[in-house]
Amino acid sequence: MSMTRGAALLFCLTLAACGGGGSGSSGGGQQVQPTPQLELSFSASPIDLPDTAADFAADVEYGDGPRNVFDVFLPDSDEPTPLVLYFHGGGYTGGDKSFAYAAHADEIRQFLAAGIAFATVNYHLLSLEAPLDPDGVIRSLEDSARALQFARYYAESLNIDPQQVASYGVSAGASTSLWLGTRDDLADAENEDPVLRESTRIKAMGALYTQSTLNIVRWQQVLAPIVEPLAPVLGGSTEIPVVAAALGATNFLFTILGVESAEEIYSPENEAYRRSIDVLELMDSGDAPLYVLNDNAPFKDDLINLFLHHTLHAIALKEQAVAVGLEHVIYAIDPVFSVDDPSGEGHVSFLIRHLR
Repeated sequence: MSMTRGAALLFCLTLAACGGGGSGSSGGGQQVQPTPQLELSFSASPIDLPDTAADFAADVEYGDGPRNVFDVFLPDSDEPTPLVLYFHGGGYTGGDKSFAYAAHADEIRQFLAAGIAFATVNYHLLSLEAPLDPDGVIRSLEDSARALQFARYYAESLNIDPQQVASYGVSAGASTSLWLGTRDDLADAENEDPVLRESTRIKAMGALYTQSTLNIVRWQQVLAPIVEPLAPVLGGSTEIPVVAAALGATNFLFTILGVESAEEIYSPENEAYRRSIDVLELMDSGDAPLYVLNDNAPFKDDLINLFLHHTLHAIALKEQAVAVGLEHVIYAIDPVFSVDDPSGEGHVSFLIRHLR
């Protein structure tokens, strides 16, 4: 443990003993319990940090589930630091927080050099085998929201500024970041679990190789320019269940939406569910500034992943951001379906700019 973090720990313990730092009575006379100290076990960093002083803690448990853990890098600082949360990809059915070390090590070093803590998060994975998860993708999303709330609750232990938090991710992790950035605050002030009383709002959201929305039914409109020409080989229908069946992705569709049949997708209950995970519907001008990068080139020979990450998804997000007046930097790299941003800004710079 660094000297500055040890001093911070001593300060927090002194505050708790003296009734400061969150203890005492609220304005309504209700007694507020002090936040307990989070026990962190620091270990060697999984990536080289040649020019940065930072502590690393692996497998910090933020919930009761077997995958409710995150790894965190904490820069040596006398002041609370901002925090970036990273969510891995894998279609909500695979992947791991360690992906950040193979694919984003340079980015981690950039955040730490800017005095920003970095956490990479695991969350519940869905099954593609029967029985499918009845709750759908919301269970994975709420895990990630809890990771954010947990970090805020233990802000003093982590030496982070709870107001200065951003997130980004790849593919499924990108959709998670977009959902966090557009979803109304999930804070529940009356919850018995103090972690769930914390805010889920963030300062900026980043999405790399993303979907436009987890309301997959809406993809019929989003992907119309590439799906409609296929109608003759799809029996004349471009409805998403038909397209999913043609791609061999029916179970993926069902497990994301929490249904067991195509008929259930169009039920009033599932329509309400789909609206709760529809970034395009949730987005408004008060949401976190938005960064998106989609590139079709890596998926030109992979039809399923082309559908999942097509630049048309980025274009749909761009159109909605413009429509609602949300600040954004969006790139869609493709010879035909493309958008650009005159800033030329990358996602790391974008997130740092909104945290510093």
